[in-house]
Amino acid sequence: MKRLELFRNRLYQKAKEEPERRFHSLHDKISSMDVLEESWKLVRANHGSAGVDNQTIEDIEKYGIDRFLGEIREDLVSETYTVPSVRRVFIPKQNGKMRPLGIPTVRDRIVQQAVKLVIEPIFEAGFKDFSYAYRPGRSAKQASEEIRKYLSFGCANIVEIDIKGFFDHIDHERMIFLVSKRISDPYVLKLIREWLRAGIVFNNRTEYPEEGTPQGGVISPLLANIYLNELDTLWIRRKMDNRYGENAHLIRYADDCVVLTSSKPENAMATLKRIIELLGLELNMDKSGVTTADRGFDFLGFHFIRVWNARRKKHVVYVKPSAKSVDRFRNGVKAIIPRKYAFIKPMDSAVKQLNQLITGWHNYYRHTNASRTFRSLQEFVQWKLAKYYCYIHKIRRVSYLPDIYSRVRNYGLHTLQGNIEYS
Repeated sequence: MKRLELFRNRLYQKAKEEPERRFHSLHDKISSMDVLEESWKLVRANHGSAGVDNQTIEDIEKYGIDRFLGEIREDLVSETYTVPSVRRVFIPKQNGKMRPLGIPTVRDRIVQQAVKLVIEPIFEAGFKDFSYAYRPGRSAKQASEEIRKYLSFGCANIVEIDIKGFFDHIDHERMIFLVSKRISDPYVLKLIREWLRAGIVFNNRTEYPEEGTPQGGVISPLLANIYLNELDTLWIRRKMDNRYGENAHLIRYADDCVVLTSSKPENAMATLKRIIELLGLELNMDKSGVTTADRGFDFLGFHFIRVWNARRKKHVVYVKPSAKSVDRFRNGVKAIIPRKYAFIKPMDSAVKQLNQLITGWHNYYRHTNASRTFRSLQEFVQWKLAKYYCYIHKIRRVSYLPDIYSRVRNYGLHTLQGNIEYS
């Protein structure tokens, strides 16, 4: 692992020092056992499901990991590796629609991960600071803090941008062109082209896409960032963030974007629309628009609002969980503890599942002004769990047990706690 880290760091430094350099001879690095072993560890840690070959992580462990990786290495060294089709599945989106995912085979996920490990540092060196999604050491929390900063600086006019069906409409030739700006190894380019064009299997039918990249592949997030880095580059090239010009600051998390400006937001919207059209993409006008920080807006599950604080005699920016995020949390609790109790699960099991939900939510929002929200949701969780306890023990009402909440907490229920008030 240390050798791999050193190699990746060297690649990053070289790419940073020479922004026009194209890297070749990467094929042997991708097929090295160090890279393949690390790729296997990362793929196994994600616990993904089987692809079109129905081969699972457990199947590979029974077969023999060294033997399995050795066979992959042979195929890569001899350049006989064949990219298989992906399995199409659908998962529900927040708006009630279904999101299509393409699930590659475990074998293919390992090869994708190996390619990503090698080429990611090269492209990371050129990514802009205001891009936060799918990048090592970057998070939605950092994006929210950056938004808070610009709002505090007075950039209170907001442009909300959503790209229509981004992953489904990536132009394959443009994608390969953008990758080839930094990668000249023909075999790596061949693999990426084959992943973009891989067949999609659904209902025993195989379709071959002419555009887009399937969400679900290990390499897809990196390819998405490479593609949208052109948006970031053109934004900077047009000096939109110049303090003495438009003073418009773009914050991007994959295809979700927000611009904060002290100038006319319509100018930023028009510029973004032109750039997005240049990339062969289209704005989703249902989710794009102009607003102000005084009205408040949602981004990445956070709600941002600027209000006048009479005591401090200035505008103050508050960040808290969005209403949709709160609803999703409540629905998550209800899913763990069903209202109609279709089946009984032990209290220990229910509390363990609730704790996972609470911990994840707390880690995501603990830096915000979420104290009131946390208290409200903590009461909701305890009430739902108390009702479940009474159901299990055949107690008609929660009020019949004065110490019911103490009993519930004794099962080790985690607490949502916020340090920052929203006032």
